[in-house]
Amino acid sequence: MLRCGQKVGLPFLQRRLYQVLAIETSCDDTSVAWLDHDPQSQKTHIVQNLKTTLDSVADGGIIPTAAHEHHQVSIGPLIRQVIDTTELDSNHQKKPDLICVTRGPGMLGSLSTGLVTAKALSIAWDVPLLGVNHMLGHLLVPRLYDKSIRFPFVSLLVSGGHCILVHSTSVTDHKILCESIDIAAGDSLDKCGREIGLSGIMIGKSLNLYTNDIIDPWEKDEILDTFCKLPNPLTKTKKSRIAFSFSPFITAVKQFLASNPLETLSERQHKLLAARIQDSIFNHIITKVKHTIEQNSEMFQNVNDFVCSGGVSANDVLRGKLQNTLKSNFSNFHYPPLELCTDNAVMIGYAGIELYDKFQHTISNELDILPLRKWSLENIVPISNFQRKDSKKSHVNK
Repeated sequence: MLRCGQKVGLPFLQRRLYQVLAIETSCDDTSVAWLDHDPQSQKTHIVQNLKTTLDSVADGGIIPTAAHEHHQVSIGPLIRQVIDTTELDSNHQKKPDLICVTRGPGMLGSLSTGLVTAKALSIAWDVPLLGVNHMLGHLLVPRLYDKSIRFPFVSLLVSGGHCILVHSTSVTDHKILCESIDIAAGDSLDKCGREIGLSGIMIGKSLNLYTNDIIDPWEKDEILDTFCKLPNPLTKTKKSRIAFSFSPFITAVKQFLASNPLETLSERQHKLLAARIQDSIFNHIITKVKHTIEQNSEMFQNVNDFVCSGGVSANDVLRGKLQNTLKSNFSNFHYPPLELCTDNAVMIGYAGIELYDKFQHTISNELDILPLRKWSLENIVPISNFQRKDSKKSHVNK
């Protein structure tokens, strides 16, 4: 399925390139991308990257049926646009060599739209299909731009749906060291933001922008100092549980507003409240990361690279806090470009590329694979059920 790319260098020297169509529909973003990859140089070029997001402002959150309808309406036109605007060698048919699609984790209705579309294209074009883990996409996408990120490395994957700390020793070998016992950090930021009157599609981003002129969230304020008691969950003792917990922040904000309604606060107090909420949630993340390192010191001995990825990783306050507080633990900090922090098809395509190269372009999925609401990073290969190219009965098991 590999095709020869354009000539470079010597007249008769050709590099073996392959093209990837990637689809992401795990939640409320419909995204399609086209990537060119050179296995020899390990360089990947983003040819096209398109995305449209469900407008859920009026609903106050994502309604699964609305997200499903959004994907149904959006995915066809996006694929058509990507194909029509992608220039390929005129000697070849306009089709990819590999299709990568998010299989999970995510909302089943949303995932189904992308997966069914990918299966249909795989049949029509007769090209291999790979079902990709959404979180693996977030974890690996910084390596698309920065090849200095070497295994083993540690990743904080923080978004509206997940908050996990992961130790990775290869593309397919990952150990989750800390994860949330309730909701995700991004979900907590969004819900706390709604409680204090912010609105929009990405409330966590709005919270960051709203507070960007606050230098010290904890500057003296009698009302906030007296009545706003924001927690740092699961940290009462040194032997406290190695886990994140973000729902207590919502409870704390509601309790404060019950005795101090928004209309009684000055604009400055409102901004300070927003900044303290954000700062407290990030302090909790860092506290638990440091706690995890202390409890698993042997796993961090040869780890120099720290990756932070996912939608919340775009927050400059979080980035600054991570680097300032963890600089004694890690030498290098890495983040995706801002446009690739939130859900996107590029990360799905790139994760598929890393998997495809790891198994020397011999793997694919059968057309009977189903979407997965849950899919742990610790079970990438067993759950993937990849088939070897040379035998449909040969399963990849490591």
